[in-house]
Amino acid sequence: MPTFEAPSPAEGEGPCHQILQDLDIGLVRANLEGYILELTPRFATLLGLPPDGRPDATVGLHLADITPPQDLAATLTQMEAALAGERQPWVLPPRQTRVDGRAIWVHLQMTLLRDAEGRPLQFVGIAHEGAPPTDALPDTSATPVAHHDGRPGDGFDVIAGMSHALRTPLNAILGFAQLLRVDPGEGLSAGQSEKVAHIEQAGAHLLALLSDVIDLARLEARRLPLQIELLPLAPLLDEALASVAAEAEQAGVSLRVRLPEDAMCVWADRDRLRQVLRKLLHHALRAPGTGGLVLLEVQSLHHQVALTVSDTLHELSAAQQATLFQLPAAGRDLGDGDGTHLDLHIVQRLVELMQGRVEVSSAAGLGTRLRVWLPQGQTLQPLPEEAFAPTRSAFGDLEGVAGDQPLTVLYAEDNVVNIELVRQVMRMRPQWRLEVAYCGQDAITIALRDPPDLLLLDMHLGDMSGLDVSNVLTRQPHTAGIPRVALSADVLPDLVREARAQGFVDYLSKPLDVGRLLRLLDRVSQLKAP
Repeated sequence: MPTFEAPSPAEGEGPCHQILQDLDIGLVRANLEGYILELTPRFATLLGLPPDGRPDATVGLHLADITPPQDLAATLTQMEAALAGERQPWVLPPRQTRVDGRAIWVHLQMTLLRDAEGRPLQFVGIAHEGAPPTDALPDTSATPVAHHDGRPGDGFDVIAGMSHALRTPLNAILGFAQLLRVDPGEGLSAGQSEKVAHIEQAGAHLLALLSDVIDLARLEARRLPLQIELLPLAPLLDEALASVAAEAEQAGVSLRVRLPEDAMCVWADRDRLRQVLRKLLHHALRAPGTGGLVLLEVQSLHHQVALTVSDTLHELSAAQQATLFQLPAAGRDLGDGDGTHLDLHIVQRLVELMQGRVEVSSAAGLGTRLRVWLPQGQTLQPLPEEAFAPTRSAFGDLEGVAGDQPLTVLYAEDNVVNIELVRQVMRMRPQWRLEVAYCGQDAITIALRDPPDLLLLDMHLGDMSGLDVSNVLTRQPHTAGIPRVALSADVLPDLVREARAQGFVDYLSKPLDVGRLLRLLDRVSQLKAP
């Protein structure tokens, strides 16, 4: 992003500046790169910015710095469109602030000023107090009110915070079922193996539904954080197709992708866009029977990107299309029980949070088409090649670790059932020795006394977090290089990103994928081999 340089005063700017300061108008001016040149006291008051007495605290900031994260993608896209020739002003979503102790809704409109020859000069924005949007919640800061009519209340807050607690028992169910299947010492009969497979399949289905319910609760409680950024589409599409390739092959469905020749980017949250793509592809593969075609294609139009999943397996009536993204009324069954309506409802909500929209169309003999529109991102300079490279396996960060056998893994965990599950998994890798720390302080003490070859950390220990343990050990020279892997039921994207940013080489979620843990141990063993 270009750096900000304060402009030299232009002729006649003094009187204009004084008029803007004297009038009670919420107005802001920014240069063509988006850096704030000037704003009136009323604008600062309405948006809760530093007072005009401290212009240095606001002038020179980028418009992105004063834009809520959920509106950032739309704002940057509209600015790019204006610079590309779009002449219409644009309106930003209303935002709620507090002025003089009262809650107000602020409405903003932006435009790009041009000279007589049509050359862009600067961005100008106007803010004013207005009515709340029709779907806005009433202000509850003064008087508690009961939540009715489907509005989020304390119940949603409770559910939204229960992800860790609900995933923990599922970790034991699915983990021990996997052990029965993969442990050669068990020697299950064909009938027993089939029953274990049913347990795993039902548990996986329950886990998927649980994840959807938690996401829905977070959406209703407005506790689903997003990190909007400029994303290259190609690696995300490749990853989404790879995630359903086995399912498509089993159903005899042909998977195809159609991409434009030019690299294309969107403004979106990486993890949530990945979730949307997978849900759309899974939906396309849910039709009974085998055969058919599923096509994933990308197109751009009017500074937006259309991601379309078409299939020849579904045919929806007009009535079905009208209710496809709706949840059943309270007390009614989901229908086929596969979570289709819940999945697509979450898709719609996530896309709308990313300033996009979802469309559906269907015709007899042609199948169904689900299309997601997202703001298109433009870059002034080509993205580096590594931005388009597929995500590298975290095992790559373990290369170069040296040591002698036997190998030791230190597992920091305060739940005895989870410990027993990992202990049973370790029995299948006799070259590994398991040490257990039941709290964060014990993990630090053991690691400092006898550094392990691998550190397995739960993110929520009794006395501190797994990140806290990692930070302490990173500051010590003889423990800083220990590979750290998270094993946690807390899979919030923000926590996963923070762990990776702090040097964790992998993040294993609960319920535990036993095969993934075994592959991790095998990889480290190979790197340790003389």
